[in-house]
Formats: sequence, structure tokens, C-alpha cells
Amino acid sequence: MLNPPQNVRLIADVVDIEKDEKGQIGIAIGGGAPHCPCLYVVQIFENSPARKNGLLGVGDEIVAVNGKVLKGYEKNVVASMIRDVKGVVRISFNRLHLVADTDVVQTLDILLKKFKHRLVDSMDEATADALGFSRAILCNDVLAQLKTRMDQKQQFYGALIKKTGEMARCYQQMAATQSAVGAVLAEIQAKERPSSEGDVASDIGQVTADLAPTHKILAKEHLTVAQNIEEMVRTLQCHANAAIPDARQSLGKYLDAKYEFLAYCLRTKELEDEEAETAFENGEQLLRMETGNYEYRMTLKKRDQSRISFMEKREKAAVKIELLDEKHVRELALHLKTLMNSLKMAHFASRKELIKVK
Repeated sequence: MLNPPQNVRLIADVVDIEKDEKGQIGIAIGGGAPHCPCLYVVQIFENSPARKNGLLGVGDEIVAVNGKVLKGYEKNVVASMIRDVKGVVRISFNRLHLVADTDVVQTLDILLKKFKHRLVDSMDEATADALGFSRAILCNDVLAQLKTRMDQKQQFYGALIKKTGEMARCYQQMAATQSAVGAVLAEIQAKERPSSEGDVASDIGQVTADLAPTHKILAKEHLTVAQNIEEMVRTLQCHANAAIPDARQSLGKYLDAKYEFLAYCLRTKELEDEEAETAFENGEQLLRMETGNYEYRMTLKKRDQSRISFMEKREKAAVKIELLDEKHVRELALHLKTLMNSLKMAHFASRKELIKVK
């Protein structure tokens, strides 16, 4: 075992992995003789026995297979040994554990790469090509296209809240006006002296006696409409100020995790290209290869961790956006239907009272 860097700890462990029906455990191996003294896991395939087992991780050093020490072996020979094993494969390995301050070491490089991916992702293809930027794309990444849609939905609800708020104030003013008119007519009626039949004052008293309660009923109906609209506005504000920002925040976290994952993918590719170019041009190996290739293995580990974080945040964001869309379709139609029913009932009641006045 070579001495690891200060920000890395090696933990010895053993895992038993049962092969699948194809006779595979689902790992790719890197390193090994003659270039590297360590054999390590480069990739663990999805839905493979090794992935389902969960103990063996990317970047971990493989020490022995079924008790046979692998020091000095080539990776192809080790892969053949694993294939030849029948049934359960017992792998002794050193788990690569990154200490807490590892993030501080990689911050600048990864942040610059994240910034590059975020910048290029905000450009159209023609601009990126003209500037010579390569574009990293995740297949079937539908969520990345929803940010504009969320902005449009936020604007829609903002405009809807503004209009319905104006409508509520309009009905409140109508109710206040009708209530005031009713009060004035009631006061006129109370102060009107009794007069003989056919007198003009008697006619005015009769008119005020009919109109005063009518205006009060109209004020009551319009106030009910205003209250229903205000309740609708409060629900819309809760949706616009809480549900949509929460979904946007989850989407933002997902995008940040996506750019971090792409940054580690890019860093991994750079290290692999560096190894290939050095071997091709000089016929030599890098110093980090001779000392266990810890930098590459740490990058593989961080890439795998960022991939897991990215997938979890993508699933969480997808669930929230799906619930938000369902709520939008269901509750918006329900609110509009309730508003129409409230207006209809108020208009029918108002019409009924106005007919009585005639």
C-alpha cells in the first residue's frame, strides 16, 4: 500500500459479490502493471451486482480476488481472473475515503469549470461554436428546459393576481357606494313627513322606501363577491410566492449539481488525456501514476458522488415540478369556476331585487 495524500484515508474492507446471469459483477478496472502499482475501480455500471451491493466504490484499490494478492498484476489479467470465478467473487479492497477538507482543494478548478458549463449552457449553439466553446449535453435533460417555463408561469400568476386584486377592489368600492346610497335613502325616508295620497312627497317617500333596502342587498351581494375574489387572490399568492419559488429553488439546486457533475467529468477527461499524451509522446508515465494515481482516483470518486447528488436533486426537482403543474391545472380551473359561480349568483340576486323595484 502506497502512502496516500493527507486529505485521503484508505480503509481496508472485503466484499462478496454474486455474479449476474451473464457472469459479470459490473466493474471496470484501471491501473495495474507495468505503469501503476495499484489496481483500482474506474467505473461501476448501473444496475450491476457491484452497484446493488454498494460496498465497492469508484476509485477504491483492489488488493486481492478470492484471497489471491494482485500486486504486480495487469488489469486485463485481473479481469480474466474475475470472469473465471464461479458464483460469488470475494474482493479485498482499500476504500478511498475523502476527508472533509477535500472540497477546499478542488474548489477553484471545479468552480471555473462549473462557470464555463453554466456560461456555455446559457448560449445558443451558434454563439458557442463561434467562440470555440465545446458544449456538454446530458441526453433527455428535460428539466434544464423548464427554467424559462417557470419564469413565464411566475409572470402569468403575477398578472393574474394583479387583475383579480383590481377586480376585488372594484367590487368593494361598488359595495361601499351602494351601502352609502342605501343609507342616504333610508335617512330620507325616515325624515320624510307623512302626506296625503297623490302628493309628490308621498311618491318620493315610497321610492326611497323601495330603493333603500335594494341598495343594501346589492351592497351585500357585491361585498360577498369581493370577499370570494380576495380569498382566491390569497390562494394564488400562496402558489406564486411559495410553491413556484420552492420549485425554482429545487430546479436551481439541480442545475448546480448538474454543472458540478459535468465539471468533474471534464476534469476526469483532462487527466485521462494527460496520461494518454504523455505515454504516446514520451513513452513515459506521469509521476502520479507511479505513486498510486491518487489524483485521478479522487476525481473519479468525486465525480461518482456528484453524479449521485445530481440524480437525487433531479428526481426531487422533477417531483416538485410535476406536482406544481398538476396543482396549476386543477386548482386554477377550480378557482375560475368558483369565481364565475359567485358572479352569477350575485348578478341573479341583483336582477331579482331590481325587478321588484320596477
